[in-house]
Amino acid sequence: MKKRLFDDFSPVSETAWKQKIQMDLKGADYNQTLVTSTPEGINIKPIYHSDSAPVFDVPDSAGKKKDWYVSQKIYCGNARAANKKALDILERGAEGVILDIPDPTIDLEVLLNNLPEIGVQVHPQFLDLEFLKKLSGFLPKANVHLDPIHRLGSNGNWFKNKDHDFKNYQEFLKIFPKYFSNITINTSNYQQGGATATQELAYFTAHLNEYLNAFCDSGKEHDEEIFSAFAKAEKRINIDITIGANYFMEISKIKAYRILTKTIGNAYGLELSCYITATPSIRNKSLLDYNVNLLRTTTECMSAVLGGSDTVYNLPYDSFFHKQNEFGERIARNQLLILKEEAYLNKVANAADGNYYINTLTKELVEKSLEIFKTIEASGGLITSLFEGTIQRKIKESDTAERELLKKGEKTLVGVNKFPNADLPLQKEYEILPFQKIEPRKTLITPISVKRLAEDLEKSQMPK
Repeated sequence: MKKRLFDDFSPVSETAWKQKIQMDLKGADYNQTLVTSTPEGINIKPIYHSDSAPVFDVPDSAGKKKDWYVSQKIYCGNARAANKKALDILERGAEGVILDIPDPTIDLEVLLNNLPEIGVQVHPQFLDLEFLKKLSGFLPKANVHLDPIHRLGSNGNWFKNKDHDFKNYQEFLKIFPKYFSNITINTSNYQQGGATATQELAYFTAHLNEYLNAFCDSGKEHDEEIFSAFAKAEKRINIDITIGANYFMEISKIKAYRILTKTIGNAYGLELSCYITATPSIRNKSLLDYNVNLLRTTTECMSAVLGGSDTVYNLPYDSFFHKQNEFGERIARNQLLILKEEAYLNKVANAADGNYYINTLTKELVEKSLEIFKTIEASGGLITSLFEGTIQRKIKESDTAERELLKKGEKTLVGVNKFPNADLPLQKEYEILPFQKIEPRKTLITPISVKRLAEDLEKSQMPK
């Protein structure tokens, strides 16, 4: 019998490793020296071992597909221009498009001309059933992403009012078949506002629970048609997320999304699956040494893919200070194509499965987020907490804490507070105002504010 390479090495237990580490520390405190705490309250250890690593199955994505789609988001202010752009990027390697539609009067016949039957997501900035009926006639296999609660949290107002929005959302879920209409949960404002990963996941769970409680609660009067569609897996949960800079934490976060979807579905007697669309966050991007944004978006897209996202669309490195331009968008798209075609990140499904560190992080994220979720539910649910300002306050506290770490240099942003590039000075003006825009207007609640981490430092260095 042929001898194997590692037959001469005995397995080493976790206890033996810890004893060796303690010996090498020569009296230094193990916890103070080697264990670090994250903003999520998770202690990161120097060693993760099979002896104590949790073992669990992460639910498959909707449809159990093994690949992920390279997509690109298009602002559809002009139907003809948007259609031309969509056809061009599909020709250049994109596998899908996300149509961001600001106005229901857009000419759908022009916008959708020659677009493929599948691979199209439509993100309307309004809730208009007549528009959706018309859209379904042109593109019945499109996926429409609508989220009235996200509208409330990010804008401060409903589309019209809660009763109107929920009634029309209920009709939206009922009258359109299959995946054209699903419950969508958009958590981008939580993450980009400064929420920790556990807060983001908890708010997602409470967000989803608001919809399931309204439409699928079998313990009270509910819509049997909607309940049945989810029970038969004719519908799924669309989750739109942004990816932050903590590489392994973000991989684990995506896995936690799937586990939490299944967990909350079980509470309603539903076998829920989800479809995750991910993009890099704007939060850690900067005008200072802006080329580093390319490195940030690359690792964030890797986290999205390795975590198991179904569709990934990249954020151009200059998206917040340049108008949409062919160069920035081509580079963003090609980053994904390189990850897929040259790094082969589409060849192995669930590549991060079985990793002791990631599994442990995932378990802790799920447990800690469920604790926060229970607190939200005890206080009346997510919508009530938004109106009371609790969610906004908690996110603001996390945001302030992270900014303080950046200011002290305990959090590093390369090119911003460490290793600045003197060859890329700030300009007096940019094509787009790169700083937070606050428009005075009347709102029902205080919107969740999105502001890049580097903004204050950038403003202090702007040329006069």
